[in-house]
Amino acid sequence: MNMRAAVSSIIGYIAAAMFNSILLVIKETNKSVFDWLKATFGHHWLGHGILTIAVFVLVTLLAWYAIRRYEPTDRDIGRLAILVVVFTALSVIIIAGFYAIEVMGH
Repeated sequence: MNMRAAVSSIIGYIAAAMFNSILLVIKETNKSVFDWLKATFGHHWLGHGILTIAVFVLVTLLAWYAIRRYEPTDRDIGRLAILVVVFTALSVIIIAGFYAIEVMGH
């Protein structure tokens, strides 16, 4: 396995997961962002998906470039795996928390 590719992809995933949850809250609370996504991409969810994938690809490539002279270790991968769990949980908390507040508010 190419360790640089693994590390870069993990960093890209973390950025994309956070972007995804934050964009969801923004587009659900800001009609102009929602309308822009809809007008630009044909449907707000399509735009949301495309932008999230773009963040993943861009951050993965930037991370790949940033660590091009560094050889990650198994320990680095282990630490990043913990970060995947932490940031995935944070993303879930942001989304679930937002919708819980929305439901309680209506």
